[in-house]
Amino acid sequence: MEELVFRAILFGAGLAALAVAVMALARKKMTELLCMVWGALALLLIAGGLLLRPADWKRYLSHRGLILLVLTGIALFATAYLISVVVSELLCQNREAAIQIALLRHQADEEAAGQRRKELLLILPAYNEEKNLPGLLKQLKEAGVGEMADLLVIDDGSADRTYEQAKLLGCGCIRAIFHLGYGSALQMGYQYAARKGYRYVIQMDSDGQHDPCNVEALYRALREPDADGRLPDIVLGSRFLPGGQSFPIPWVKLLAIRLFRLALQGMVGQRITDPTTGLQGLSARTIAFYAGYGNFDSQYPDANMLLQMLLRGFRVREIPAVMHGRRLGKSMHSGLRPLAYLFHMAFSMPAVYIRETLLRRGQDGGAQDL
Repeated sequence: MEELVFRAILFGAGLAALAVAVMALARKKMTELLCMVWGALALLLIAGGLLLRPADWKRYLSHRGLILLVLTGIALFATAYLISVVVSELLCQNREAAIQIALLRHQADEEAAGQRRKELLLILPAYNEEKNLPGLLKQLKEAGVGEMADLLVIDDGSADRTYEQAKLLGCGCIRAIFHLGYGSALQMGYQYAARKGYRYVIQMDSDGQHDPCNVEALYRALREPDADGRLPDIVLGSRFLPGGQSFPIPWVKLLAIRLFRLALQGMVGQRITDPTTGLQGLSARTIAFYAGYGNFDSQYPDANMLLQMLLRGFRVREIPAVMHGRRLGKSMHSGLRPLAYLFHMAFSMPAVYIRETLLRRGQDGGAQDL
């Protein structure tokens, strides 16, 4: 009996930590990274409750001592939560300050150059892409992309000569003062686009996986109304639609794509064939929302962001896209990162669903009551 009590305490503590991680992310009280730490702790506690067999615990701990241990655990739990919330806010403020510093530095460079602007901005987030960037920029130029769009490289604190290569090739480039993460690099581009009044943004990877021919196709789709005369808010380039072209995909990533398809289908009733694509076109409405503080995942913006936008009523469309395998450098999904990515999404997608279907509707209802 005593063993069951001990294991039930561990299992219950694990479930509580898991609930805290998901709800804190849903309410934007913690960063994605800290929520993953809480999630890992929760899984360890749950595993302990299921697997540990502390048959002799009563030799070292009385019933009163067990009660004291539980109360101490609760106090430590609450303290850890408060510390996590404070640290998360500081991290978010630090990240936002870094974005603003980078934008201000770039603004000074732009004013000196007196650059004219088009209605379309092509964003190329780059981290240590010195080897791939020159070839990609050359292909974009040959495809005539520079005639329809302004090009902007977002150098996410690269340790190589990514920034120098972009400037050498005559491309606009914002350089972060330190490595912020893929999502933050994209949001830096969104904030720039919103401030400069661009009507459309297209984002594509800087490693050469997205063929330049996709830019014109996305741009055209952003301006084409549907049968009801409505323009899309987000256009996704899908490698899985008829007419698209893909490359061999690791089994972990392919499993994630299939799981996210099912999840989006079940949560919003819309089938998205390529929910992890980084090739996207955005309308001014979407740009303005993504540029807002806390509206975008700073690490892995993928199916979780699509879920958020679909639940908010944004119109999402897919078109066929041509993609190639990476030739040089290291992918952001190499090594153990795909597992971290799946773990992240396992928390992020339920948190987004709770936020948009329960918390936000509750807030909207409260506002109407007032």
